[in-house]
Amino acid sequence: MTLRLAQRSLALAGPPRMMGIVNVTPDSFYDRGATAAPEAAIARGLELVRAGAGIVDVGGMTAQPGRVLGEEEEIARVAGVVAALRARLDVPISIDTYRARVADAALRAGADIVNDHTGLTDPDMAATIAGHRAGLVVTHLSLPPKQAQEGRHAVSVDDIAQFLVTRADAARASGVGADAILVDPGLGFGKDTATDLRTLAELPRLASLGYPLLLAPSHKEVTAEPLGLAESSLEGTAAVVALAAYLGVAVLRVHDLPFMAHVARMAWLVREMVDR
Repeated sequence: MTLRLAQRSLALAGPPRMMGIVNVTPDSFYDRGATAAPEAAIARGLELVRAGAGIVDVGGMTAQPGRVLGEEEEIARVAGVVAALRARLDVPISIDTYRARVADAALRAGADIVNDHTGLTDPDMAATIAGHRAGLVVTHLSLPPKQAQEGRHAVSVDDIAQFLVTRADAARASGVGADAILVDPGLGFGKDTATDLRTLAELPRLASLGYPLLLAPSHKEVTAEPLGLAESSLEGTAAVVALAAYLGVAVLRVHDLPFMAHVARMAWLVREMVDR
């Protein structure tokens, strides 16, 4: 299984690939703005690759509810960082955005993949990606972008699976390559913990939808609430990463590298022994 992009390919056989996260934002829930400055963001991207990232994911606007940046402001945050990383790295770079104009600017700057956490809410997104022969991450989101959750909701895994396949197929109909698409069930995005736990239990099913499966568990509510913790946890994230690696997830979007790469590889090695 290989993700085929315009300028490079990414083999997805073997242990899950790590997607390292670079938040070019002052309000990241994880690093509280530590990489908001371009120089810090570039340094972080380089550090992630040294620590085992196979993809670097650059985002300029948090997915948390709140102010929606103007498109030009979002572009200004990410385009230079993407260009600087592209000049230094040969791994795929993804742009975390749901807006086609931002995606276009980042792809022109050297990004290879659009990580759209809203599942193609922008009607121009799929055509933009197709025009660049870029990759796409389709994520299940049960709310409009940037909307306050007003409580987290139960969603069936059937609905999640149907959404992912429908949106991925729509992207293909717009010209995005079938072998350039990943799907992500969207842990935490408007969903309650019971839904997230059921989603984790059914990862093998989601991994068999016809598209490689990406999971973004890093420091989500599901890593804390089942443990009785008030805030997201490293140990809960590691448990989900190990489970995902064992159950066939192809790409893991994580903050804590190389720690999580080691966790994933260990779980994958055990699965390899079981399958022999």
